[in-house]
Amino acid sequence: MTKSGEIKGPAYWDQRFAEAGYAYGDAPNAFMASAAYGLPAGTALSLAEGEGRNAVWLAQQGHRVEAVDFSAVGRDKALALAHRKGVTLEYRLADLADLPWEPSRWDLVVAIFSQPLASVRRRLHAGLAQALRPGGHFILESKVEPGSGPDARYPGVDHLRAELMGLDILFCEEAVHDLAEGRYHVGAYRTARLVARRPVAAG
Repeated sequence: MTKSGEIKGPAYWDQRFAEAGYAYGDAPNAFMASAAYGLPAGTALSLAEGEGRNAVWLAQQGHRVEAVDFSAVGRDKALALAHRKGVTLEYRLADLADLPWEPSRWDLVVAIFSQPLASVRRRLHAGLAQALRPGGHFILESKVEPGSGPDARYPGVDHLRAELMGLDILFCEEAVHDLAEGRYHVGAYRTARLVARRPVAAG
């Protein structure tokens, strides 16, 4: 296993996703599915999507979905999964460090176990208040390194909240959760879970 601070580039993820089956399963992340269930269908963006489990589920809920990841192998498996499930999605091969934010573009953005450097994460989070449409939601689950500060790859929920300026925090929790997601997320993990929303202008 690589160290938590080590950058895992496309080659690392291509190798993992080239293994048989789906590394994290083909079912959506349970927290994301619970938080997103019942939201009005709209434009949705899934960051660091990997093999497509979350993006495909969102498409099944009626969202127009774009997935972003830098693994070509992950993209191919995501598109194959979408085909099997009878839905379509767009998949952009890109590093999150290069992802631009378009004003009022998204009704929903999800970040499930994405691993950008702290500087990239802070830029993305700082831009969410403009990238989301009024009333749009942001859903996150990420690993937490206990005692880590804001410059860590996996900070606690209080640091994540502080990065989401301009959004209303609807739910946040940091706790140990039992995960059962494919081969690589099995067992007890300390994670941060968060749901935020861009306020709707009064009047």
